[in-house]
Amino acid sequence: MKNTLAWLEAALVMAPFIALVVFWNQIPERVPIHWNIRGEIDGWSTKTTGMLLLPLVAVGTIILCRVLSSLDPKLRKNLQKTDRMNKILPILGVAFAAFFNAIFAVQLIVALGYKVAAPRVITWCILIFFAILGNYLPNLRPNYFIGIRTPWTLQDSGTWRATHRLGGRLMFFGSLLLLVLEFLVNASVFVLLFIIFLLLLLLWSFLYSWHYYRSHGATRETI
Repeated sequence: MKNTLAWLEAALVMAPFIALVVFWNQIPERVPIHWNIRGEIDGWSTKTTGMLLLPLVAVGTIILCRVLSSLDPKLRKNLQKTDRMNKILPILGVAFAAFFNAIFAVQLIVALGYKVAAPRVITWCILIFFAILGNYLPNLRPNYFIGIRTPWTLQDSGTWRATHRLGGRLMFFGSLLLLVLEFLVNASVFVLLFIIFLLLLLLWSFLYSWHYYRSHGATRETI
């Protein structure tokens, strides 16, 4: 399973570069890099910078995750043995690579002159990625580089587990709800709902982890 995910991750990382080799001569010298909420292109870049940016960011993100996970003192011991984090990290790596690839594909298709509802597709990609991340949040071990990292979750393993267990559900079902609402409300209202969702999730993470840490002091497990 782990080897399969590693090969899949490598294939996803290489796919944009292969696509660029195939379509490079067909890509115009000016390419879109940003859309407003009405679906209009409001940001442009040169072909080299615009088309290589996302693939290189994807490569950098994957490498950074590998390096940070091996340096993280909270994870180092677990990663040296059979542990659930050994299964989760490769899955999240594939999710990261697929997320960047989907957005790159939208950019490439538009650059080649085809019409795509870019903001809508990118929104779907973001929410699906959030749903995947939320699904795996409850299984994350305490660490410094991924998850809900507040002063209280990092200090106490019980607070970490409780916050990620409930936070994962909120992120998963909240993302699915927003996916449905995206079809029911106009773009401006949806953007507002999405921003509110992110802010409430961030605020909840701090308040809940603080409250749980204080109220469960008697059973606190320092990590």
